[in-house]
Amino acid sequence: MGLQTLDRAVAALQALGAAGPMGLRLVDLQRSLTLTKPTTHRLMQALVKHGLARHVDETRRYHLGPSLHLLSQLAPPEGPDLLKVCTPAIQRLAEVSGDTVFLGAREGLYTVCLSRATGDYPIRAITVEVGSRRPLGIGAGGLALLASMPDEEALRVIEVLTPRYAAYPLASVEQIVASQRLARRHGYALSDGRVAQGVRGVALALHDATGTPAAAIGLAAIRQRMTQRRILELVELLREEIAWIERTLRAANPS
Repeated sequence: MGLQTLDRAVAALQALGAAGPMGLRLVDLQRSLTLTKPTTHRLMQALVKHGLARHVDETRRYHLGPSLHLLSQLAPPEGPDLLKVCTPAIQRLAEVSGDTVFLGAREGLYTVCLSRATGDYPIRAITVEVGSRRPLGIGAGGLALLASMPDEEALRVIEVLTPRYAAYPLASVEQIVASQRLARRHGYALSDGRVAQGVRGVALALHDATGTPAAAIGLAAIRQRMTQRRILELVELLREEIAWIERTLRAANPS
């Protein structure tokens, strides 16, 4: 298999993952991958053959295949437990800021909330539940992870996820494109009322021991509390804690 074919196969699997239970028709995949119909058909036949995708004849739609689950179960754990390392940091952030702190890990084209800590400020901004998944680009954490990619890759991800963004009426595709570019320029991501009206969130991506952006830590509060000056103060707090986390991860998994 050539590198181009491998890239196309990965893009097809990512598109199927983003589509969720509904799956995708061949024409949807063809449009997403910008390939000819015969090329797309041959690619999907190969993925089905190896169990990486499955085709439902009744609906004429493709879905992720059972072999992916098996492969994920066989993969060894990567270094120290991210949640265990990050927990003291997000607790410190909640205590110092008084706000709600979220830890979200990247899972394919989604961000999964691994943990949450709340500060003592009386009005709390609870915009995401532990265990919930959001498409990359939704919320400050998802924007931070999107902004950690090269712009061309981020735009491809946004294109694949566009159908999933419909579930978030406060965030348009144009806003997501602009916000991730702004985050890349400023070094932090800001979500202003895109998940819940009147709530602002700020987040930074954190890198694992290999230097790969694997998660994001963010803080959320009501808009009146999140002034520009305070946002910059929170960004500095986030940078300090993320630097500590990344040092800890590297020390536990030296190359």
